[in-house]
Amino acid sequence: MHRLRHIVLLGITAILFIASTANAQANSKFVKLSNQILESLQSFYPVHSTEMGIHAYDHRFTDYSSKSVKTMIKSLTNFEKKLYKYKGAKLSKDEKINYRLLKSNLDIALLDLKQIAWHKKSPQLYVDEAVNGIYFLILSNHAPLSEKVVPLIARMKSVPALFATARKNIKKPPQIYVDAALESLETAMDFYKEAAAELMNKFPERADNILKTSTAARDAMNDFVIFLSDIKVGDESSFAIGTKKLDYKLEHEYFLDYNSDSLLKIGEALYDEANKAYNEYKAVVESQHQNGSDSVFVPANFTKQDILDYYNWETEQEKIFVQKNNIVTVPIDIAPLSVIETPTFLRSMIAGIAYQPAGPFDKNQHGYFYVRPIPDDLSREALESRYRYVHRRGFKGSVVHEAFPGHHLQMQIAGMNPDPVRKWQMNLMLIEGWALYSEQMMYEQGLFGKEDYNQWLGILGGIRFRAARIIADMKLHTGQFTYDECVAWMIDALDVESESGKTYIKKQVRKYTMAPTMPMSYLTGKTEILKLLEAYKNKMGDNFSLLKFHDELLSHGSVPPALLWDLMDLK
Repeated sequence: MHRLRHIVLLGITAILFIASTANAQANSKFVKLSNQILESLQSFYPVHSTEMGIHAYDHRFTDYSSKSVKTMIKSLTNFEKKLYKYKGAKLSKDEKINYRLLKSNLDIALLDLKQIAWHKKSPQLYVDEAVNGIYFLILSNHAPLSEKVVPLIARMKSVPALFATARKNIKKPPQIYVDAALESLETAMDFYKEAAAELMNKFPERADNILKTSTAARDAMNDFVIFLSDIKVGDESSFAIGTKKLDYKLEHEYFLDYNSDSLLKIGEALYDEANKAYNEYKAVVESQHQNGSDSVFVPANFTKQDILDYYNWETEQEKIFVQKNNIVTVPIDIAPLSVIETPTFLRSMIAGIAYQPAGPFDKNQHGYFYVRPIPDDLSREALESRYRYVHRRGFKGSVVHEAFPGHHLQMQIAGMNPDPVRKWQMNLMLIEGWALYSEQMMYEQGLFGKEDYNQWLGILGGIRFRAARIIADMKLHTGQFTYDECVAWMIDALDVESESGKTYIKKQVRKYTMAPTMPMSYLTGKTEILKLLEAYKNKMGDNFSLLKFHDELLSHGSVPPALLWDLMDLK
């Protein structure tokens, strides 16, 4: 009897051992496949890899030739088949999430290449490739310029082939895309000229080669200008990707359980609510005469550099506030952040402020916060206006969104995740949703004191603007809005009166036509984070801590908020 029991136990142990070994082997194979998928994406998109801090492909651009794209589509399809084998496998919780993330990455890459085919409709795709390929490489701190100059020259040398492919691929692009590309090409050529001059100055022994290569690159861009100036364009709504593809992105990129029609209705409800709150509070502000025109003494020697110095000082103050008030744990080794004027070549695409993160795979990191260019010579009236802005620390709100605890802090924490799958993710609903969530959260945490009328009005205005973006996004890409109709609607919906404001809206809507689901990601992402916050409060009860919620939320990387329910064990 005892011997029989012993044999049975041995048998059970053996079965468990075999099962455990099988699971371990399956997990090992899954990790191997994960790395292969990432390497395939990184190799095909070398400029994005440079931005992310992966430098094995710094010498080239994406090959959008018909043969290359077909080969990549076949490769992605094969990876999907291999990945599907792990759908029911006994993976860990984190690996199950990685499975969904990898499938999402493959799904969206296939959508971009096979269904939407951006390389056949967007001239801007090639301009961005040429500009960012040089810019991200110069910006990276992974190696000294003396080592980066070789891949820089190699990429410049590849520009003629890049635009030759573009001329073969682009057919009947939307007029709005042509206009955007023509504007960008002008600054792109200037950027290449400036970059080449800097490289020739630092490496005189390579000057002849750099001049020859950069000149050929600019000639290729100029040829593309001529090509686009004569091209036959598509109809005025040809930028729209259509309801089916839009719904696919919402499901497969963001894991939302509602479609574009439902999201449009949500956006309309959010806009009505935000518009009412904004207008009601605006009346309160006006009745209190809170116009922000402080009466302060302005020193005679206040300069442009003082303004830039203040911007950088303010980022450090927000960082201190976040630490002191236990809002988010700031890593000791967080990368430095510099506030600088938007580079010339980006000014046609960035009308306001923006953040350029450090590559998460780079060892030496540095983030950049772009602000509107400040004229070298400011009139006395302009100086006094800027000084009052500095005096009342008007940059606080921008810093919250772009730096602390917004983009810089969030993306730095995400980049510290040791898992390469998580490190690779850049889901906008988490990234932009967190930054927008931070604006209201930091106000409620006392950053602006007990009450700041103008700041709260600005926050309400920001929510209204992001709600309008959801409507614009959904209507543009389902064909319910033309570009002009969307511009007119947003100007009216947001009460825009100034010419500069109208110009800003025009550039924003142009951007929306080229980036479906980007506009909706801000407020939709914030809404999803607020749902997670409520669920976390219910789970923790009296043990709830905002610091712990934020730390756990951000620890999983820049992943879709919908996946955080499982990762954070929430219901």
